[in-house]
Amino acid sequence: MMSSKAQSWINCDEDIKQYIQSVVRNISDLLGRSLVGIYLYGSLAMGSYYRPKSDIDLIIVIDTKLRPDLRKKIAETFVKLAENCPTVGNLEASVITSLAAKKFKHPCPFEVHYGSEWHEKIKKGEIDFSENKTDSDLASHLMYVIKRGVVLHGKEIKDTFNPIPWNYFIDSILDDFDWIVSDENIIETPFYSILNICRVIRTLSEGDQEIFSKDEGGEWGLRNLPEEFLELVQKSLSVYRSEKKITLEQRRQGGIDWNKDELLKFRDYAKGKVASLVGFKI
Repeated sequence: MMSSKAQSWINCDEDIKQYIQSVVRNISDLLGRSLVGIYLYGSLAMGSYYRPKSDIDLIIVIDTKLRPDLRKKIAETFVKLAENCPTVGNLEASVITSLAAKKFKHPCPFEVHYGSEWHEKIKKGEIDFSENKTDSDLASHLMYVIKRGVVLHGKEIKDTFNPIPWNYFIDSILDDFDWIVSDENIIETPFYSILNICRVIRTLSEGDQEIFSKDEGGEWGLRNLPEEFLELVQKSLSVYRSEKKITLEQRRQGGIDWNKDELLKFRDYAKGKVASLVGFKI
């Protein structure tokens, strides 16, 4: 039976669990002895996975760098696995070396990345797998693994990752925040943007080096943000948590209409609030 409530790895729908286990088997077979571990992070690891909206987020650690042909093979495997995903949410995965996990550099180098924005590029052969790439988002992704991740295969998290400097994590989440509040980007993905803004403000406001899900950020927003924005935050939480089935095309908007002026007003408030918390203009 499929659940409409928040799910975690322990209690998730059986088809989701079987799908993730098939991803682990496929990647394990490809990497063999070079595989150090596969780690789940994000909403499913933190108990705030909502089937119609949430992604499946993985970090794969290997003991050495990969040849370009193996990078390509792994990326193409992710494409095939993603096309069999039982949910509308995306499969997001990065492959990094154990050196990158132990001696973190920002932005972090990676061997392979897969996500919805890479899907067609990989299929069309538009990715140069001989090129060494970095990703500033990995500072936040690895922090989520370290603090609230789940081991799916291999070594324990404490034996695989060393701590990441908190300022790198803040840089990473502010990069994402900066995109959200730039131009009219908030209109493209309203509920994601609003909940992400809430958790950024919570992280900066509380200052205790804890990390939060979008769900937890939204709940904090309802308790702490100005009254004029509470209806918008509640709407975002309701859309995020809704059991209503949506298409891939509807996913960015949550399948409902949004008031542009309200979104832009919240964007402007968020820019000012975060600027006051970090001490410089956003």
